[in-house]
Amino acid sequence: MEGIPGLRSKSYTVLIHILVWVAFLLIPLIFIESATGRERFMLMGWFQQLLMAAYFYFNFLYLIPRFLLRKKIGVYFLMLFVGLAAISGINVIFALATSGLIEHHHPFNFWRTAFFPFYPAVMAFALSSSVRITMEWFKNERQKKEMEAEKLSSELAFLKSQVNPHFLFNILNNICSLARKKSDETENAIIKLSQIMRYMLQDSKDEKVSLDKEVEYLQSYIELQRLRLPEAVKIDFSTEGRTGLCSIEPLLLIPFVENAFKHGVSYQDSSEIKIRLVCRGQSISFFVGNHITKFHGEKVEQGSGIGLKNVMRRLELLYPGKHQLKITDDGNQYQVELDIQY
Repeated sequence: MEGIPGLRSKSYTVLIHILVWVAFLLIPLIFIESATGRERFMLMGWFQQLLMAAYFYFNFLYLIPRFLLRKKIGVYFLMLFVGLAAISGINVIFALATSGLIEHHHPFNFWRTAFFPFYPAVMAFALSSSVRITMEWFKNERQKKEMEAEKLSSELAFLKSQVNPHFLFNILNNICSLARKKSDETENAIIKLSQIMRYMLQDSKDEKVSLDKEVEYLQSYIELQRLRLPEAVKIDFSTEGRTGLCSIEPLLLIPFVENAFKHGVSYQDSSEIKIRLVCRGQSISFFVGNHITKFHGEKVEQGSGIGLKNVMRRLELLYPGKHQLKITDDGNQYQVELDIQY
């Protein structure tokens, strides 16, 4: 039983119900002083309380789930009345059967005996309905959260899966370009790509990774890009703070770097890409800036490209209300400033 949480929880629930009803049956005996009164209560009082318990569970376990929760309101109240009539009749029969066993203060009265269970039955109805409806509400809320979490997990998995082909497509183009030139760096590029793929296939499965690993991943990507770029392109990549103590969603920063290389590199004019990563306390700051090259000839739309749209959605899902993303494009400079509170 200890290894099955659901079964253990049900056992606790049953135990609580038993203890409550035992207390409900025994506590009144404390306040009854005479032996005759205790005898009368133990016979008639306990029986009527058992009738109340039966009505409680009749409503709690049968009527509410079968009729009320299925919106069969008319049948539900009809069955409530049938149950009430049944316990009323049972109480009359029991009173007649035990009339000679104990001394009664009042002579037997059919209508008084028949209507006596009504008040306890109303209490049982109110208590069982409130408890069951509250339980159903919490159950529905829990299911909604589980469904939202499952949907969130599925959407994140889908978005993360989109990163890999998009990124690999660009890198393979770079290696293909080196191969056409018969560059000696082709072998080194393939080794770097294998290291990157190992990170993407293994570590990226985790919900969070050390920021150190993400930095190594970005460095490998930048080194691959350097292989195909002229010396006139300057790449300034710096980190600050104890990145080993920070954690982040894997593959979250690469789309911004990819975008900088896509729109900030010129083979004709000098160009520069600046990348700065700062980890302080419980926050991560990431900056990427580049000139918009004339080679592309058109203004970069804010958030354009599959990669940027992807990462924006991931930020909304992973860090709701805990991140700030500012993208600035003045036609000459394109800058991304990302702050994450984790």
